[in-house]
Amino acid sequence: MFYPAKKLVIITEYFISEKVCAIIESCNGKGYTLVPIGGKGMHHLHSTSKKATVIEGFDNLKIEVVTVDRAVAEVIAEKVLSECFEDFAGVMYLEDVEICRPERF
Repeated sequence: MFYPAKKLVIITEYFISEKVCAIIESCNGKGYTLVPIGGKGMHHLHSTSKKATVIEGFDNLKIEVVTVDRAVAEVIAEKVLSECFEDFAGVMYLEDVEICRPERF
């Protein structure tokens, strides 16, 4: 019923999310999930409250991509790293997950 897969998690600034999503699609990612996030990192505290955002677009976003092919996740990560994280803040990590309906991933 469950099948092994990989989940690539990309945490970055909202205003480059369109570029990150375009990279995912160009690398044969079949879909992704976008989640507004907050927390504390190396630079400062990132609020999840819209009222606390001083400048719109500087919110943080978590982008999750699940794929049955680790190579797809690696290509996406390499492109995001070289095309986005040279100039913008971001974190990526890869997780092992189990999925139903692998044909969707």
